[in-house]
Amino acid sequence: MIRGSNVTTRRAGLLGISAGTFRFALETMVFALVAHAMGYLIHEYAHSVFAWALGWMKEPFGIDYGHASVNNFIFLDDVDDNVDYASIIASGHGVSAAVIALAGVFVGNAAVYFLLHALLRTNAVTSRRRLTSFVYWFSLMSAANVWGYVPIRALTTHADIAIAAKGLGISTWALFPFLIVPGLYTVYHFFCRNFPRVYATISSGDNSRLIVLIALTGFWYFSFFAGNSVIAGDYGLISQIFAILSRYLLFPLAVIWLTSRYANGPAVDDA
Repeated sequence: MIRGSNVTTRRAGLLGISAGTFRFALETMVFALVAHAMGYLIHEYAHSVFAWALGWMKEPFGIDYGHASVNNFIFLDDVDDNVDYASIIASGHGVSAAVIALAGVFVGNAAVYFLLHALLRTNAVTSRRRLTSFVYWFSLMSAANVWGYVPIRALTTHADIAIAAKGLGISTWALFPFLIVPGLYTVYHFFCRNFPRVYATISSGDNSRLIVLIALTGFWYFSFFAGNSVIAGDYGLISQIFAILSRYLLFPLAVIWLTSRYANGPAVDDA
C-alpha cells in the first residue's frame, strides 16, 4: 500500500506539481469561468434593467444571447444588452442613454464588486474555503470588467463609454477624468484590500496554491480583460495601447508584485 502511494506521488510530481495543486488549479479554473459568466451577464442585465426602468425596453432581462457556439457558451462573446441607444439619443434623451450605458460598468460591475468585498468580510463566507474562493473570483470578474472599460475602452469611438459621452453631448476625453478616478480606485482596492484579505484562506497556506492563485489573478485581471479585439485595434489606437500595456506589462508586473508581497504571508489588512 505504501509502495503504491509512493508511485502515485511520483507520478503526480513529475512536473513538480502535486495532485492537490492540480486539483486546486482545476477547481479555480471552473470557479473563474463560472464567475466570469455571472459578471458578464450581470453587466448586460444592468443595461437592460435600466433601459426597462426608463421606458426604453419592454422587459428588464431582454438581452440578446447570441449564437449557439462553444465560444459563446463559455465566454459569452455574442451576448449583447439589446438596447437601441441610437434611437434613444435620436429622440433627444441622451442623458437616459448615458445612464443606461454607464449602468453596466458602474452598477453591474463596480457596485457588485464592493458588495462582494463586503461579503468577503463576513465569517459566514470566510469560514468556508471554497465559498471564499468563488466569491473572490466573482469579485475579480466584477472589478476587472471595470478595468476592461476604464481605462482600456474609455477613449474610443464605440461601446459603452463612447455611447455615454455621445448621449451627454461631450467627447470621451471630457468624460474620461470623471471615470478614471473610480476606475483606478477599484484596481487599488482589489489588489491592496480584497486580495490580502482572502489569499491565505483560498490557498490554505500552501505556497504552490498561492502561486496558482496569483498567476491566474494577474492573467484574468490584466490579460484576459485587455481583450483580443482591443489589442487587434478594433477600438482605436489609444485603447489598443492601453490593452497592450495591460497584457504585456501590467500582467507580469502584477504577478511579481503579488508574489513578492504575499508569498511570506504578511498580516491581513482589515480595512
